Amino acid sequence: MSKRLGNAPDIYSAEINHWLIKAALWIVRNRSDIGVLYIHTTDYPMHMWPPEDDASRGHLAGLDSLLGELSAAAPEAGVLLTADHGMHHKTRCWDLMLACATHGLDLRAAISAEQDKYVKHHGGFGGTAWVYLKSSRDADRAATIMSGLPGVQEVLTRSEAARRFRLMPARIGELVVLGDRDTVFGRLQSEVINLPPEYRSHGSLAEASVPLVVHNAERTPDSGFFRANVDLARWLFAK
Repeated sequence: MSKRLGNAPDIYSAEINHWLIKAALWIVRNRSDIGVLYIHTTDYPMHMWPPEDDASRGHLAGLDSLLGELSAAAPEAGVLLTADHGMHHKTRCWDLMLACATHGLDLRAAISAEQDKYVKHHGGFGGTAWVYLKSSRDADRAATIMSGLPGVQEVLTRSEAARRFRLMPARIGELVVLGDRDTVFGRLQSEVINLPPEYRSHGSLAEASVPLVVHNAERTPDSGFFRANVDLARWLFAK
């Protein structure tokens, strides 16, 4: 595709999303043998700018125009749009390992669920943390300590979190910590820091509401069928 459209822009850019939709447009116009096309954009622009910022508006306007071209290029095709999470400014970050150590309890690990290789997105900080204990006997004490930290909304056991959020128990900690709208977790040099006004991230329940759009699709079920973004794929592949 780079031979036709030029090299893909850097992952840390807004232009990469426009490039991806243009690549999808080429496929729709030139590959009639492909029946389903999945496009995964990056949320880097949303981490960088709030919705009302001019740069954000320009990015979204470009996406809107290109999606219109995509729909026009395949007028018989259904278009399904959703997001994996919302986004908000965060004001504080806690290092849960240091916070618990201050109260005399050593954790085995506390890992932000948003910790990944894209450090420019959220710096490894996120509104959910998997907490691994050195001993199961520490669970109640750890939960009490972390529940008392400003900005901690809930502390759930592994089974509670897996059942409530449909998670795989083997891939989360013995405890799962949720921050409020203003709070994230990560590795720090101190227990807690204040975050700069431009910092934006996700992972809390405040980012659980996402847009879900079904356009031009036949036999679309009632809107009540869709309870989560994954339901789009479940419906698509059940047809």
